[in-house]
Amino acid sequence: MLLGIRSKKVILIRHLSVAALGAVLVYLFYLSYPSWGVVPALWPEWNVDHAFWRSFAHAAFVLLFVTLIIGPLATIWPFFNRFISWRRELGIWFAVLSVGHGYAIWDRWALWDIQRFFGFEYIEALGGYALLRPEVGIMNMMAVVIFPMIILLAITSSDRAVQFLGISSWKWLHNSLIHSIFYVVVLRWVLYAFFFFQPTLPDLRTYPPVWPLYPFLWMALCVVIVQAIAFVKTIARQRSGGNTTKNKIHALVLVGISLLFISPVALVLGSVAFLDSRIITEDQRVAQQRPQNYARSFHMVIREETQDVYLWVRDIDSEPYFRQTINVDDSPVAHQIYRYDEQALYTGELDPDGTFTWSKDENIRPEDLGLANIIAGPALWALELGPGEQQIPIANGTVPVSIMSVEEPLEDEIFTIPVGTN
Repeated sequence: MLLGIRSKKVILIRHLSVAALGAVLVYLFYLSYPSWGVVPALWPEWNVDHAFWRSFAHAAFVLLFVTLIIGPLATIWPFFNRFISWRRELGIWFAVLSVGHGYAIWDRWALWDIQRFFGFEYIEALGGYALLRPEVGIMNMMAVVIFPMIILLAITSSDRAVQFLGISSWKWLHNSLIHSIFYVVVLRWVLYAFFFFQPTLPDLRTYPPVWPLYPFLWMALCVVIVQAIAFVKTIARQRSGGNTTKNKIHALVLVGISLLFISPVALVLGSVAFLDSRIITEDQRVAQQRPQNYARSFHMVIREETQDVYLWVRDIDSEPYFRQTINVDDSPVAHQIYRYDEQALYTGELDPDGTFTWSKDENIRPEDLGLANIIAGPALWALELGPGEQQIPIANGTVPVSIMSVEEPLEDEIFTIPVGTN
């Protein structure tokens, strides 16, 4: 036995322990999802399913990190030798979580459609598929590349495989594949968390922050640094003694090799940090005003000089329903109603004969309504000031606002669309 573990009970306990660790990591990453700053109304595609498959990926990376760092740590500090035998279980459950991540994307994102899996969508007007999400295609193509490597590592993680392949061939296979997987995973993570979710012209659409970006990059850098230190220590032991001048030259060569070994991940981390400090991540005017706490549901009247604007908002950051009615001389002259369940915006305009003509715009996403401005304005006022007559300071004075209700149920009838609307 390669690891000297013959007890099936011990092996079972180890697998159950690592499986439990993986499950806890998945759960904790899933719970951390709201802390990313994701407001579903602004980014509806970042829904519960997104949190589900990302949690599997994050947990898998943590297990990969631990698997890779144990060996070098044992070389540097003998204390960690006792943990080397755990690398097998950690690697197997890294593979299990990776497969879970892939299956979640295939089932919940691609919906079992190979074209959609690679970023294509069927366009009825064209009568065929067109590439709409190239970033998805790149990400999933990279996953396809490393998936067989992960499976091969998992199925050869046994003493029987070691005996069949031979210890030298087995070590070469695992060392080669695990490091190939590591670098592809790091690159895939950087593309996903940084390059693919930055504002791009012409609309500079913003995305929620992906908080694990830097922690995971620092973990990746830590892996290669510890490996480089272990490499230098191993060579130093082999070359101890001898000519002092030659030893100094050897030391400089080893330092140079170590720096080159570390440089790929270090350059990635440095590039991301450099670019991240210089890009525009969102409309700074909105960013400066966006509050952390605001009312999710409210009803208010904004009283302007020539008109009164009635606002009803329900569940603004989850499944928003929105109504705006403009009154002039106490009579309505315009309506707008947004219904989240239909992803539709209804507009009512007053005709010369005194009747309203309603129209319907479909496929309207919540972020298309400018909800960020509502959050930074009326939703903040409602929570901070509460019901009652208020004077809201603005750039050129104040505006009277009547806050009718805050965080109270709003009836469905408020958002009902008149019969016969086109």
